[in-house]
Amino acid sequence: MNPKHLNLYIVDDDEAVRRSLASLLRARLCDCAIQAYDSGESFLQAAQLDASGVLVLDLRMQGISGLDVFQQLQERGSPLVVVFLSGHGDIPVAVRAMQQGAVSWLEKPCSDDKLMEAVNRAKALAADIARARQGRQRALQLWAKVTAREKQVAPLVAQGLSSKEAAQLLSKQDPENPIDYRTVENHRAKIFSKLEVAHSNALLVFLRDNGL
Repeated sequence: MNPKHLNLYIVDDDEAVRRSLASLLRARLCDCAIQAYDSGESFLQAAQLDASGVLVLDLRMQGISGLDVFQQLQERGSPLVVVFLSGHGDIPVAVRAMQQGAVSWLEKPCSDDKLMEAVNRAKALAADIARARQGRQRALQLWAKVTAREKQVAPLVAQGLSSKEAAQLLSKQDPENPIDYRTVENHRAKIFSKLEVAHSNALLVFLRDNGL
């Protein structure tokens, strides 16, 4: 998913509200693929839940509620950023949704400007999430090029150990498979090349930021 071209979903069982929201967002946003659904069930069945984007979600609907939809998204690990629409009596529930990770909630009826402010804030967050996910995917692709032995060497290099120190430690940990410092030097060069890093500090950041 291109961070500059995000999915934007509207889920509301009120047809008039749904059409009004879709019309406004299509008029104001040219960089989003806007799709509207009349129920939580149809949204969960048809939408790209694993792709970054924004969801404008009515809290109270026939069938499963907006809060139920939100909880299912969380259970599935969806990266969608949620903006809730709620009635006055739903404020405690909306606040609870915010505490669980929704980016904002708007009380119906809300002005076009307030809606756009919330949606644009959600878009910015969704774009950040998309970039982070792409970076993580790229990192895993690079890591897949690293051999098993190089993966043993990498964290030692990242910690700042010299090739001699790394060789001694690895040989001590596995006496049946000793390694000399020249081989570690070889691995070090290949690790830097495969992971596209220039030095041990950059390698440390790469491993830390990607949980490797």
